[in-house]
Amino acid sequence: MGNANIPQVYDQNMDRVAFLDKAKDIGYTEVNNDLWTARFTLPADDPKNQYCQPFNYVEIFDDKRRIELFRIVDEDKEREVKGFKTYLCEHVIVTLLDDVLFQFHQVGNIGVFTRESINYVLNHQATRRWRLGRCDFNHQFLYKWESENLLAALFSIPRPFIQKWHFTYDTTSYPWTVNLVRAETEIGCEIRRRKNMQGITQHKSVKNLVTRLYCLGYGEGDNQLTIASVNNGLPYLDADTIPEYGIKQSIWTDRRFEDKASLKSTGQQILEELKHPYISYTVKSIDLFKRTKQSFDEFREGKMVRVIDRHDSIDIDTRIMRVDKPDVTKADVTIVIANKDRNVAGSIAALQERARINDTYAQGSETPIIIPFNDNAEPGFPAVFEFFIPADMININLARLRVQLLPFRAFSRAVRGGGGSTQTSTSGGGSTQTSTSGGGTTTSTAAGGGTTQTTTQQAQQTPSTTQQTQQSSTTGSGGQQVVSGSVSFGNGFIGSTSSEQGHRHLLPFMGFYGNIASHAHSFTIPAHSHNVTIPAHGHNVTIPTHQHSITISNHSHNITIPNHSHNITIPDHTHQIEFGIFTGTRATSVSIRVDNNIVPITGSLDNINIIPFLRRDGGGRIARNTWHRLELIPNTLTRISASIFLTIFTNSRGGENL
Repeated sequence: MGNANIPQVYDQNMDRVAFLDKAKDIGYTEVNNDLWTARFTLPADDPKNQYCQPFNYVEIFDDKRRIELFRIVDEDKEREVKGFKTYLCEHVIVTLLDDVLFQFHQVGNIGVFTRESINYVLNHQATRRWRLGRCDFNHQFLYKWESENLLAALFSIPRPFIQKWHFTYDTTSYPWTVNLVRAETEIGCEIRRRKNMQGITQHKSVKNLVTRLYCLGYGEGDNQLTIASVNNGLPYLDADTIPEYGIKQSIWTDRRFEDKASLKSTGQQILEELKHPYISYTVKSIDLFKRTKQSFDEFREGKMVRVIDRHDSIDIDTRIMRVDKPDVTKADVTIVIANKDRNVAGSIAALQERARINDTYAQGSETPIIIPFNDNAEPGFPAVFEFFIPADMININLARLRVQLLPFRAFSRAVRGGGGSTQTSTSGGGSTQTSTSGGGTTTSTAAGGGTTQTTTQQAQQTPSTTQQTQQSSTTGSGGQQVVSGSVSFGNGFIGSTSSEQGHRHLLPFMGFYGNIASHAHSFTIPAHSHNVTIPAHGHNVTIPTHQHSITISNHSHNITIPNHSHNITIPDHTHQIEFGIFTGTRATSVSIRVDNNIVPITGSLDNINIIPFLRRDGGGRIARNTWHRLELIPNTLTRISASIFLTIFTNSRGGENL
């Protein structure tokens, strides 16, 4: 780029196309941490007007000092005797207005530092014009944007900082560089009466003085974000100037804040600026830098300046908020200084309006939700239910539980089962004696007699067994003689005798009776056989009417069972299933756990507040973006019907456009 003291024009590809040697009324305005502007005029008939097209770039110089690179945005044409055109320009940081963060974006928080957040914004440029250079801060604030232009997003990043900060730029190389540095704290220049001060105007206002500031962020009504939970329960911040000015309350609302810590940090910075009356000075001065080329005589926005006017008892050190030089060919310069930084929100809002970005975001709404749950349970198997609380659930206004204990419910009877073999446990035997019982006599029922005829048999002849011839003789002995056998006499009489010693046997023998002395007989029986003939006959048996008597004497029984076991085999088989609704036992009490916290039950199960028992995150809020667990433990087998009723406040973001 050139370094002459005349404006130079570049096209959108950063190729230099013209030197504006006929430009006049070249001026610029530098604003601390805000958008700079520049202006110049050309004769209407200057052919170089063709290069001053909207969105082309102009490099502005003050003498040989390069001010900055600007972009042409407006053109005014005036027609007099000799017409001319006036061009209005803005610092090229305005190119970040060309790109947006479409819909919702979130970056930052723990582990994500300021440099990463700035790069997140710059990485959304369609054309990579800007890169991050120096960054003096290492904060971990959470940032959220919705349909925001990149310039507004970039300027919002340092707003929560307590330290003073300053944006600087380097546009001498491409891509251009933006730096976020700590603001200067040492005096860098001076304005002194009778040295370079031509005049000074003081303006003091207490209209915006605030000593107590309420801070509100995202949401509406009872659901709006406050700082109470991170500020000892107080939704406001108090300044140390209350003893001097009293309590002057105000409410600051910025719905872009959804993080309490960031909201509080920014509120402290704003209160620091508002706790004193606003005092500003407009100083008309001589730009001695054109002569001395000394840095101490150079006025640039953001520098600390010492203003001394003994005549009006002014001796202050403050920051240059604005430098306005209407004509670079002259030494006149107007400096605006103040005892507090200017709030950049106004200019950012103007940029948003110009970019047609609505700064009022959708805030969300309160929504009732009913979550039903039904299951069978018993003491060893509680009914377990989990429900999800999403990250975009800003507030949980109500969380109530209703529990009903109903009879256990089944939907079928009998199930299919295979056979098997099982052995009972071995059991010892034993001996058991029955109780003693007396005997007795029992008479059976009388029954009539009768005659029974056996089966008639046919006559038959049965031969006897043939016997061999035998000889036998009696033995005489001492006057005793035994005679046995058969005697055959000549006349055919056959008799049987038997004699013992001392007895007399009378045998009829031809009419003769006599004594037979002791003797013996010898008999010879030849072999012979006998034939027996049984004629056909039958038997008649007659049983008269009679009864039986049974007598059981007194007695007892001993029973001994030895050690034994039983084997049972059940073959494979199936059971027919009967479908239906079958009920069983019902519990009389239930224990409740929410996120493993025991919920005391003091009355009805219809309206139990479970908010105090829901799991919390590190900040003490009910944990979001996670599942919460409900356990219902009955005292016996039962059916449980439960419902969770939530009243929640959610924002309008999240999900996909399906």
